[in-house]
Amino acid sequence: MGLVLSTHSLTWALLTPVPEDRLIRTGSVLLNGRELTDALNELQQEPEIKDVDARLILPAGTYQFLLTEAPAVQDTELVSALRWKIGDLLNYDASEAALDAFLLPEDAYRGRQRMTYVAACPKAQIISYEQSFQRAGMGLQRIGIPEIAGFHLAQRLNEEGEALATAFIGVQETHLCLLHDKRLYLARQAPLGWARLRTSDDYDQLVLEIQRSLDYFDSQIGKGTIRRVLISPHIKATELAEYLNQNLTPTVAVMQLAEPINEHLSGAAADETLAIGAVLGALL
Repeated sequence: MGLVLSTHSLTWALLTPVPEDRLIRTGSVLLNGRELTDALNELQQEPEIKDVDARLILPAGTYQFLLTEAPAVQDTELVSALRWKIGDLLNYDASEAALDAFLLPEDAYRGRQRMTYVAACPKAQIISYEQSFQRAGMGLQRIGIPEIAGFHLAQRLNEEGEALATAFIGVQETHLCLLHDKRLYLARQAPLGWARLRTSDDYDQLVLEIQRSLDYFDSQIGKGTIRRVLISPHIKATELAEYLNQNLTPTVAVMQLAEPINEHLSGAAADETLAIGAVLGALL
């Protein structure tokens, strides 16, 4: 099960990998100011949710996602080296940070310098989430971030040798993943979600954010021009995709997932696609 936590809700997606990746159900639990433990207890009242392996996706604002030069060290020493490299970029002591690193392909940025993304979250916050799951008697397999959950789903949609952009639109923000040949080259967050995407002016702001990413990918990453943009399914996604398609050079469409997954998408919860991505990361 994938779980995406936001300030207002806990969105979930339950999949089974046997005999193929198949979505069983999705849903969302409103927090209404409650603790995460209370939401997990409510979630476990669902008949399908017993003895599941859960993957939690951190909410925006609880972590930092930084791009920096990769230190010239062995992969096993990468996180330790990065802890001190990014220390000045954190608003708390680097020794108190839980870190994960995601090396970009060697040919990113035209091979000038090996780059890496670093995700940083206070250890105390991670421990708090782990304790919430323990109190609810629920297994927590891994804690991740939206950018990487989105990437795991985008990989399934990226054709061989293709440069592809995906936009996972949540309640308050959009997570953009730009890939080439199933490898992640650029990930960023835009402060626009369904709560703000109401008028053509709001749509224009998203056009600007996507175009900025496309231009950067073309000019700096050096992996060709993106000709296809996919946005995450939602009850309002078709209208938005049509507007984006008219105002961006690449073709824009709503993601079409594999039928065993697509047939059970509700489209009502903004974060359900990221919840699916969290699970697919465990199945790769």
